[in-house]
Amino acid sequence: MQAKMVFAARMVLGIFYLLSGLNWFFGFIPMLPHVNMPPDLPIKHAVVVEMIKTGWMFQSAKIVEVAFGLSLLANRGVPAMLAVALPVAFLTFMLDALILDDIWRWINGAETTSALLAAIADMIVGGLCVLLPHLWLMWCYFGYYRPALAWRAPLPVPGATLDLAPAMQPPMGRWQRRIFFAFGWVGLALQTFNLWLFAGMIKL
Repeated sequence: MQAKMVFAARMVLGIFYLLSGLNWFFGFIPMLPHVNMPPDLPIKHAVVVEMIKTGWMFQSAKIVEVAFGLSLLANRGVPAMLAVALPVAFLTFMLDALILDDIWRWINGAETTSALLAAIADMIVGGLCVLLPHLWLMWCYFGYYRPALAWRAPLPVPGATLDLAPAMQPPMGRWQRRIFFAFGWVGLALQTFNLWLFAGMIKL
C-alpha cells in the first residue's frame, strides 16, 4: 500500500512541478507568470513581482521546479531533490497561507464572507496541496536523512569506507500508521485536485 501511495504521490507532484516550471519558459498557462507575459498581467502576490524583477530569483525557482519534477517522475535522486525543493514548496504555501489580513478585514466588516472563504480555499488548494504531499514524501524517505541529523558527527577517517545505506525506519505503532496514511491520502487527494485545476488552465 505504501509503495503504491509513494508512486502516486511522485507522479502527481512530479507532473505538477514539471508543468509549473515549464510554464515560466513557454507560457502555456497564460494567466500565470511567464517570460512573455504582458506588462499588465495581474500578479496576486507582490513578492512574486519583486522576485521576477531581480532577474534570477523567480527564474531559479522555476529551474528547481523543472529539475524536481523530472526527479520525481524518473525516480532519480528523489531524497536529495525533496530537500532542495522544500524552500520552493514552503514559499508557495506561505504565499497563500497568509490570510490574517483577510480575517482581520472580515472581522471589521471590510471584507465579505465569500471573499474570506475564497482566501481560505486558495490557501488550501494553492498552498497546502503542494506542501502536504511534499512533507509526506520526505517522511517516507526519512531514512535517507537520518544519518545527516546526527547530533555529534565525527569526521570520517580518510580512506575508510562510509556506510551510505539509508538508516532503518523504526516500526510504526497503530496510531502512527493511521496518521501516516491519513496524512498521505489527504495530501494526495488535494494535490490530485490541484493538478486537475492546473491542467484545465493549459492553453496550447
